[in-house]
Amino acid sequence: MTQSDITPTVLLTGPTRGIGHAMLERLLAHPARPRLVLLARDPRALDEAVARSRDAGADVRGILLDLADLDSVRSALEEIAELIRTGELPPLDAAMLNAGGQFLDRRHTSAQGYELTFAINVIAQHALLRGLQPLLGPGGHVVLAGSSTHRGKRRSFGLVPDPVWQEPAELALTDDTPRGGFRIERERGGIAYATSKLALVTLAHPWAARLGASAQRLNVYDPGLVAGTGLVRGMPAYMDWVWRNVMPAMSVLPGATTPRGTARHAVALALGDRHADRNDAYIEIGRETRAEAVTFDAGRQSRLWSWLEAATGARADRAQVTPRAAD
Repeated sequence: MTQSDITPTVLLTGPTRGIGHAMLERLLAHPARPRLVLLARDPRALDEAVARSRDAGADVRGILLDLADLDSVRSALEEIAELIRTGELPPLDAAMLNAGGQFLDRRHTSAQGYELTFAINVIAQHALLRGLQPLLGPGGHVVLAGSSTHRGKRRSFGLVPDPVWQEPAELALTDDTPRGGFRIERERGGIAYATSKLALVTLAHPWAARLGASAQRLNVYDPGLVAGTGLVRGMPAYMDWVWRNVMPAMSVLPGATTPRGTARHAVALALGDRHADRNDAYIEIGRETRAEAVTFDAGRQSRLWSWLEAATGARADRAQVTPRAAD
């Protein structure tokens, strides 16, 4: 159970499919009966999620959010802030930033012209954190969506390549090399995804320090390998069928699980049923592990933070951050 004796207010991004849908179902079944703020990019799917939540008896708001467009991120944040300012919503007790993206190449761009994987999984997450920080209540808790791919391909059973770190300005660029065959393009898309998750876990450390200074918390939740969720956009029909119908059998392997199984652990973390005293922790399918040592590199943290502040238009006088070193 949540430690609060009042109804917690929980924000969830990406509640319409895959792991996010399973998280929503778990929230609806939770004894605390949390008040929900659901953010998604597909209007019809969002309406369905809101209707499903209301049918289950939840107090719920639905807000459109396209992580590929920073203007959409700002609009969503402004809408949430207005709901809190007018008293229609209390401050947030938990924010589960689940939504992300993975693509079959590195040639797509966001609305602002950044490489799409990095834009969704890193730039937009930083912008969300910037806007959500003042909307969190006392003891508010943010959960970021990590991934074992930040550790290298051995942790994804070889399905996703190793991350390849570059400076943020380089990671934000699309691939302008001559187009290769499907296998080459897919490899590049996989590298972009793994590297974006490495960047996000790196970013989590200074954000946890910042929130911790205000008696709030941030932890990273690694859902494990969750086949069958349709994460990769644009996947050919035959690969999509295999991913959704054959790959779920891998859930019996160590480090793999199902949407329902991982959602249970994610919600328990978010609401403080487990790990309630943790800040800047890495929780992997319900078990505390440790992010890769390279994510604690203070120089990387500082350069990534500074670049993201500029990319998201944050004011310079709000850009102070203390790099988080390894314990």
